[in-house]
Amino acid sequence: MSVATEGVAQGPAAQGLEAEYRRLVFPADYVNPRPQGIYNLVVIGAGPAGLVTSIAAASLGARVALIERHAMGGDCLNVGCVPSKTLLAAAAAGVSFEAAMERVREVRSRIAHHDSVERYSRAGVEVFLGEARFESAHIVRVGDACLKTRKAVIATGARPLIPAIAGLAELGVLTNETVFELRTRPGSLAILGAGALGCELAQAFARLGTRVELIETASQVLPSEDPEAAGLIAGALRRAGVMVHLNGRVVAASASPEGKILALEDGRRVAADQVLIAAGRRRTVEGLDLDKASVELDVRGAIEVDARLRTSHPDIYAAGDVCSPYQFTHAADAQARIVVRNALFRGRARADRLIVPRCVYTKPELAHVGATARELEQAGKPFERYRLEWGELDRGVTDADEEGFVEVRADAGGHILGATLVGRDAGEQIAPLALLMTQGRGLGSIGPLVLPYPTRSEYLRRLADQHARRRLTPWVARALRAWLRHAR
Repeated sequence: MSVATEGVAQGPAAQGLEAEYRRLVFPADYVNPRPQGIYNLVVIGAGPAGLVTSIAAASLGARVALIERHAMGGDCLNVGCVPSKTLLAAAAAGVSFEAAMERVREVRSRIAHHDSVERYSRAGVEVFLGEARFESAHIVRVGDACLKTRKAVIATGARPLIPAIAGLAELGVLTNETVFELRTRPGSLAILGAGALGCELAQAFARLGTRVELIETASQVLPSEDPEAAGLIAGALRRAGVMVHLNGRVVAASASPEGKILALEDGRRVAADQVLIAAGRRRTVEGLDLDKASVELDVRGAIEVDARLRTSHPDIYAAGDVCSPYQFTHAADAQARIVVRNALFRGRARADRLIVPRCVYTKPELAHVGATARELEQAGKPFERYRLEWGELDRGVTDADEEGFVEVRADAGGHILGATLVGRDAGEQIAPLALLMTQGRGLGSIGPLVLPYPTRSEYLRRLADQHARRRLTPWVARALRAWLRHAR
């Protein structure tokens, strides 16, 4: 991960933002504290999982050391959620590429205060900047410093995976770790991978005036999502000017006078000024000397953990992207809270019971929680669909914002098995469904809920009414009619 922009011409304002940002996340003049005594917890990695773990543990009175080798905040602040969502918003506002990138730097600098060395030091966390490696399960070294600890947490995250394609490494490709350092808008951009990151950046760059070619090996964008929902996102991308190549397996890459050339297996060729890789991630475990701590990896290359996030060594835990199947900031946050309870207080909190929603922040947004229809069908699990088009709500009509739908999949009792939303603010609208699933409650529990009119949140009321009507069986209907006749 790079936090520098050496060799790039910048104005005084941009230089000031960059200097302040770097001072916050990795100050060049910082001097590590001198370790004294034994720590309750040594946390390796200052991304979302490591930050939440360390500050929560310190607030409870634990003696905590936090180690970071690149930049406080991890991917989310520096090269992930914060810059990508800022770029999407700036692109939607119709500003220039230069103004959009300036906005990215401004927002990143402002939010960096929350994750800064200063803030964590004031909170009682001993922050060490440098490379961490285990000497044993209870000794972690950072440079010349030797940290002794009762428990340790590995939260080193993940980084972009560069596919093994002939000639690709020689092209000087972009990843999420470098794309936000661009100062000049590329005339054309080829993106490998149409997952969430690929779709979001494709839409943002297209709206900023770049010709975008989005290449995906699967038969749909967002391969893990329901096909109908993914199709709506693909349509939005095409309307923004993105050329979408499905079933497109890149087999070779080369440079030519036309630009950077990607050769697809079916004979298609894509030429672009820049190539962005958004085709997966690999866990960051190199250099930690995990074998000295008896920490093992699973078949995915992730740190192997049990349901309570313990590694193969009982005194070492892991949280976040380095071990989780969910590569989300909010999942890392939730896992960190579990680690604090289990590592410091012998708790028995379980990560395998978390209900973790996800969202793609294109316009329209796509949000999902629980099982997809395809997953339920493959598992042979019966379910009922409850569905509403946003255009069926009066708020959708008044705002001329009718695109998309909400679909909830539930069992016969109305307990929610999964839900998918596509539309404006889908990431916000998924929250009550995630809450219901977390609490083990169903659509029937929405019955007494009163919602303001007209709002998009009325979809909850409509789905609850659908569920109530389905429970009105012919036998119940006859019984009710008989009662009412008797009551006349």
